[in-house]
Amino acid sequence: MKSGIININLAVNRNRLLEVFDAGSEGLWELTPGNVVKFYNTRFYENFDVTLNGSPMHEWIAIMHPDDIEQFQNNVNQQVTEKISYFTSQYRIRNRQNDYRWIEAVGVLNTDEHGELQYLVGSHKDITEKKLHDEKLFQLAYRDSLTGLWNRRRLVEQLKVIQADGVPGIIITFGLTKFSQFVEVFGFEAGNQLIKLCAEAISEVFTDTDLIFRSYSDEFVVMLKDCPEKSMLCSTINKAITLFDQRFRAIHDTTIQKLNAGVYQLPGGSAATEDEESILYKSMLVMRHGKEHDSRIAFYADDEQRAIERHLFLETGIEKSIQDDEFYLMFQPIVCATTGKIKSVESLLRWHSVIYGEINPGEFIGIAEANQDIIPLGYHVLHLACSYVAEYRRQHQHDFKLSVNISVIQLMQADFVRRFLAIVNQYQLSPSYLTVEVTESAVLETNAFAVEQLLILNDLGFSISLDDFGSGYSSFNTFFSIPFTQLKLDRCIVKKMADDSSVYSYVKFLVVLCREKGISVVAEGIEDSAHAELVREAGVDLMQGYYFYRPMVGQKLLELEISPD
Repeated sequence: MKSGIININLAVNRNRLLEVFDAGSEGLWELTPGNVVKFYNTRFYENFDVTLNGSPMHEWIAIMHPDDIEQFQNNVNQQVTEKISYFTSQYRIRNRQNDYRWIEAVGVLNTDEHGELQYLVGSHKDITEKKLHDEKLFQLAYRDSLTGLWNRRRLVEQLKVIQADGVPGIIITFGLTKFSQFVEVFGFEAGNQLIKLCAEAISEVFTDTDLIFRSYSDEFVVMLKDCPEKSMLCSTINKAITLFDQRFRAIHDTTIQKLNAGVYQLPGGSAATEDEESILYKSMLVMRHGKEHDSRIAFYADDEQRAIERHLFLETGIEKSIQDDEFYLMFQPIVCATTGKIKSVESLLRWHSVIYGEINPGEFIGIAEANQDIIPLGYHVLHLACSYVAEYRRQHQHDFKLSVNISVIQLMQADFVRRFLAIVNQYQLSPSYLTVEVTESAVLETNAFAVEQLLILNDLGFSISLDDFGSGYSSFNTFFSIPFTQLKLDRCIVKKMADDSSVYSYVKFLVVLCREKGISVVAEGIEDSAHAELVREAGVDLMQGYYFYRPMVGQKLLELEISPD
């Protein structure tokens, strides 16, 4: 009688337990050694096409997503074979509405004393919403919102994987020409459409979109995990370029926009140790190098490789070259237009690299300004210039007026005046003997803070010279907004004076205007007596050029007598 009561109580408790399971949101299951599954939460499982009591394993596999079956079977075999006591797995199951739902399975394995499987028990949880949420976050983190392509963050991670595996491959960087000008003319929406057009053209040719990335606003990267023969690779790239050209011309009756490509080959193997950002930068540079030389496809090899390596050296080597004392000054006297006597001297920066020899300022100044290296370089130049004046003073017992070029980028630094004065005071140089030369630019005229810095220097007694006037941007607003005391006519203006009477008249007018405002005028680029006579007749105050003196080393300048006033 007592055992009967116990059995009844066990049955009641079991039924209650099953009712509790049915009230839950998760499914409970049991797998017996005969691969028969018993489902305990009918509310969870009745939405799937399986037998609820004693379902064979193949029923569950039959409604599984085809891409997940192999991994699922491997997991089950591994769990049983290796007697893994606790495990989790995720896969997709098709419901009765023909939609796939993500299921997370958690299981516990039990064996007898001989290690034989007795049963597997566990739970199923619908994690579809979590998966969708995670996918959305993933898309936000790794997808470009405009084109739907992978973004640069994803590109760097994928490249890191390839590098770690030592897999050879190809990095192709595509870039548009004059994209910013296009946006300025046609607007941002037209610019977005252009980017989409470019993305579509590349994606149609390189069909594996998992290897296509938008790296910058107007640049795309295609990553190939093999190394096709060069002619075949060029043919494929040309297809994308031609497809873009055709579609662009169908919308815009212009050839302003072109698509260019730069190709960088990953070495693979043990040599695959280069930094990912360095690889992408080289690929981008070779594309831009090809663009500058009208080459629609450029490879990081031969001349291009040497040019890119030189460019990289200029971008990264300035600071070290300052420390290694590779920068030095040359000096070119400026003479009185009437007497021919030296009135002042311009200091000219030069770079003698141990690796590349003499590097022209026109090659490295723009790069130094772009990456902010012009700031430490500018202070280094001022040190060299002031140090030289101190040496000249020691030998000649007087100072002379010296011009030093200052970048507008330096003027925009909050501590510029303080640091400038500290260097000048270090060499006990009077402000009246130092002229600050700045190149005319729209940035200078429209930057109130930079002009304020010049006003402070001018109030302290430094002369301000506007260099290269007439070479590009010119505005008479300059005469009223910038406190300069000297104007230097660019050599291109001087050359045009002999051939164009209107230019000559313009210079005469300019000289009169400057004289009324107490501004001296220097004519640069005087190469012969005819040039000298012409600018003298126009009324300029000072002249500078090869006709009088070529740039010279400091030792030679020490031998010259320079007027101290």
